[in-house]
Amino acid sequence: MARIVYGVAGEGFGHSSRSHLIGQHLIEQGHDLLFVASGKALSYLSDPFPDRVRPIAGLQFSYDKGRIRCLRTILNNMMCYPRAWKSNAELFENHLKPFEPDLVISDFEPFSAWWAWRNDVPYISVDHEHLLTHCVLEHHPSDWFARTAAYVVTRSYYFRARKYLVLNFFDAPVRSPQTMITPPVIRPAVAAFQPERKEHILVYSTDTTTRESLLHTLGQFKKDRFYVYGFNEDKEIGNCRLKTTSTESFLADLSACRGVVATAGFSLISECLYFHKKMLLIPVLGQYEQIINARYIDRLGLGVASEILEEQAMRRFLEIVDAPMPNNPHILWPDNHRFMELFDDTIATVLSTGKS
Repeated sequence: MARIVYGVAGEGFGHSSRSHLIGQHLIEQGHDLLFVASGKALSYLSDPFPDRVRPIAGLQFSYDKGRIRCLRTILNNMMCYPRAWKSNAELFENHLKPFEPDLVISDFEPFSAWWAWRNDVPYISVDHEHLLTHCVLEHHPSDWFARTAAYVVTRSYYFRARKYLVLNFFDAPVRSPQTMITPPVIRPAVAAFQPERKEHILVYSTDTTTRESLLHTLGQFKKDRFYVYGFNEDKEIGNCRLKTTSTESFLADLSACRGVVATAGFSLISECLYFHKKMLLIPVLGQYEQIINARYIDRLGLGVASEILEEQAMRRFLEIVDAPMPNNPHILWPDNHRFMELFDDTIATVLSTGKS
């Protein structure tokens, strides 16, 4: 069995939950595993793997009113770089080098991948973000700025991985034989629920500045019932039931809803597909990955994409929310077993070739 370093990005929940699932699989397969993680991932993974996690200084995105600010992100990371580099140099010298890994896996974590490249250790990329750089997609000319920014950021994170496993919900042509599209995976907490169909629409918002406009729009559809998460409140407002943050409550309401209104993050999309729920997706402004996700959800008949939550988009969504899910061969439904098969085969292939 192999000694594996697993680098996990600290931004967003999807990296953490996915790495938890895959990391547990690697340990059960007999591999010796060491996580390096930052931000939310460090806190999340330290609970199930207290002796296997080391902190790494990661990159962070800067937001303003729900929109990613590219220039501010670059400047803030440049200002933090000297301190981060010193901290990571100590991590590499005191933990990674003595561990002598046979393989590095990176879930959009750049520093562990850079260390692997400089030390001639083979590494594998496992994430959704490299869909933007390693697959052939259809783009709108009007999105050129967001697309360019996303491409540059994703490319600069790391390069020259032996294999790129791109988790995605639709099949897409790949640009190189080093890239493979895989189905999404679902964390055990989600798989514990069975899909039902009740009368409510689940709404999830991460932008508190839109609270009043969101509730006003939902209030126009008085015949419909909405369960609203994201504001961490517990109250009734018209036809909306605002709910406090709770993983179990959220998943129970997700598994039983008619449909979902949310931003276009990959993890929640995967969970909606697992429960066969249609979606109204409003991408985070300036986040091109979410723009692409929403566009393909709309194109595949899995839901509706809209730049903002407004009445016309909601009406269109309510017209299709109760229709059967499409039977499109290009849709990749969540499949943990299939992903693990592809993942294990990839690791075996990379380890068999050894160092370059």
